[in-house]
Amino acid sequence: MKRLDCYLHTHRRQWGLTQEELAFLLGSKSASVISRLERREHDPSLKAAFACQVIFGVAPDELFPKLYVEVEDAVMRRAHELHERLQGTPSKTTRAKLELLEDALRRASERAEEPDV
Repeated sequence: MKRLDCYLHTHRRQWGLTQEELAFLLGSKSASVISRLERREHDPSLKAAFACQVIFGVAPDELFPKLYVEVEDAVMRRAHELHERLQGTPSKTTRAKLELLEDALRRASERAEEPDV
């Protein structure tokens, strides 16, 4: 089964909400905001992503999986670069940073190995 870029439309329709009603719940004056989010013309604000989680009980990474993967990829590239830069610095603080980065890289790697549902 093909994964969608965004599941906001799916969840909104599942519960019978109109774009206007969802916009109201998100604190927006216009349904066009919802339309743009559903078509991925705009990324959701952090506030909107959390509001959708409150409304639908679904985490933002599940509602907006393509956006999550794009953000994760960019962050992991930078994490790998920072990890390389910090090598050879023996301070306790640097070791803590390296541990954090290695843990983040491991989680991303494990997530990448998970089969698509």
